Amino acid sequence: MRFMFEYPLHSEAEGGAWISPTNIAEFARVAEASGVDGIALTDHPAPSKKWLDSGGHETLDPFVGLGFLAAATTTIRVLTSLCVVPYRNPFLTAKSMTAVDVLSGGRATFVLGTGYLRSEFAALGVDFDERNELFDEAVDVMRGVWADDDFQYEGRHFKALGVVMRPQPVQRPHPPLWLGGNAGIVRRRVARWGAGWQPLLGGGPGLARTTRTRPIENDAQLAALITELKGWTEDEGRDPASIDICAGSLSPLPRDATTDQRIDQLGRLAEMGVTWTSVPFSQESFGRALEDLRRHGEEIAPAVS
Repeated sequence: MRFMFEYPLHSEAEGGAWISPTNIAEFARVAEASGVDGIALTDHPAPSKKWLDSGGHETLDPFVGLGFLAAATTTIRVLTSLCVVPYRNPFLTAKSMTAVDVLSGGRATFVLGTGYLRSEFAALGVDFDERNELFDEAVDVMRGVWADDDFQYEGRHFKALGVVMRPQPVQRPHPPLWLGGNAGIVRRRVARWGAGWQPLLGGGPGLARTTRTRPIENDAQLAALITELKGWTEDEGRDPASIDICAGSLSPLPRDATTDQRIDQLGRLAEMGVTWTSVPFSQESFGRALEDLRRHGEEIAPAVS
């Protein structure tokens, strides 16, 4: 089992402690020293205030932020969780991803998604109803320019006349590309070419409507979808063991759960096929969060390494 988390940004809490560059770098270094394998940033360049006020979250530009995190650390992986592919021209996305991979020394993983905030698509001038077509074409472009020094492409939205991407990514042919979301089309993409799957868990019908994806409400549903994905992967002639699954349990433990209870839960996730999971920590205070990370390094990480 490998561990990751999405860094939380709370610009108004504790006098800006969560967005202090010094503190962010310290948080990443403590996580690295505590056996955490990945730190992630998400992607919302133009969310609505309505979304933010109703449970959304603050964001940095993920590629700038991941470059900063990479410079502050030496071994921990840096991830998008996730990058909304249709928002950007794919050559610009590929260039940003390549920069993060090069500057991290090959520690980048990119979780990709189609997006769900209609108002954000409108603000960025992108057709919401074309998001799946834009996604598929953009991924073709990105994978193509990473593989071909004289990349030629003519599609519905993008045309390339001998494009080259230099420097190339450290990880060849490109950094791992995971997919986020629960829809069948997402899991079919994972089966065909993805390196991992990060489902969206819990939240009930309200979250499912907001994010426009099917809900996963319990561990039995998650296990069934993982089994289905493995079957689809085999049908594509790929090894299911090569696919990472990043998920947590939908039967959460109490805050005062013992170390043995947490380790048992990790064992159940591993039996389901989960290979990455999130590290829980308090967001009530920055100092308490650091303590939780250190406790993870002392009690949990050594027991499952």
